[in-house]
Amino acid sequence: MPTYQLGQVDFLTLENRIYPTVRGNEMVYIKDGEGTQPAVILYEDRLNEVAVVNPRHASYNFIPVDNSITVVEPQTQNKVSVCDAMILTDGLQDVYFIELKDVRKQWVTKAVSQLESTIRIFNGSHVDVAFKHRLAYASNRRHPFPASYREKEEQFRCSLGFKLVVSGRINIL
Repeated sequence: MPTYQLGQVDFLTLENRIYPTVRGNEMVYIKDGEGTQPAVILYEDRLNEVAVVNPRHASYNFIPVDNSITVVEPQTQNKVSVCDAMILTDGLQDVYFIELKDVRKQWVTKAVSQLESTIRIFNGSHVDVAFKHRLAYASNRRHPFPASYREKEEQFRCSLGFKLVVSGRINIL
């Protein structure tokens, strides 16, 4: 598991791509890691995990972030809170950050905070990569169709340059 100082994180390195490329026609589900385990992909639906919907059949890399890529503050060496995973489509065309939750109440604020932290780190390290789509997903398998968060989504887009989607499904555009 690589450890990085804040400001020196390379999310795009092949070292972090521990899963084989997901082919465009494969249906996968994302399951949050338990305890200190990273998020994983499953090729069959178990307990209604978060589905990755891929209508254009793009091939992509699933990269666990939390409990897989460790980011620490330089002065304190404290671990920085990051999201669960990211998806990179082939050719670095699109990037998706994903935070998975499995709670009934007050989950969106914490999920958005983890996404913001991760994307700030990402933006600081990868300003030169021009992605066509930049999305951040706050997903909760207990709430696949949550209430509207339009104001929070707009603030997120303006401050980070990523579209925030609060949904129980990850849609590859």
